[in-house]
Amino acid sequence: MARKTLALFVLALAIPGAALAAKPVKSGTSQSKAAPKVMYVLKGILSGYAAASSTTTGSITIHVTHSNFHGRLLKGMDLTFAVATSTATTFNGNSTINDGARGVVKFRALKSMTNTGLTAALTAATPMTAVQVIDQAH
Repeated sequence: MARKTLALFVLALAIPGAALAAKPVKSGTSQSKAAPKVMYVLKGILSGYAAASSTTTGSITIHVTHSNFHGRLLKGMDLTFAVATSTATTFNGNSTINDGARGVVKFRALKSMTNTGLTAALTAATPMTAVQVIDQAH
């Protein structure tokens, strides 16, 4: 009787171990190999807004007074961004963005960019495209 109980006990312990070991191995992962990008959120004074059309890109300039963690090194700079037709733009009840209006400009860039690399990318001949522009009025 003791042998039968011992055999059942050993069998009961072996079954969960075999079930865990039988999981299939995934053949491929969905993990991207690309460098991660983050959203930079810049707040400040907007000027020089030109809307984008179907043939040309527009532009917006912001004097950065505040930013999220990623854009903290850009504080105090004047930056110009391209505005595409796909850029989400909020006018706050106006038909355009007036010079001197407070606002927000959001753009995406690599997470691991250094200050010099980010500054060079933002001041290049072809400016980065803004993802979103928000006019917060005066």
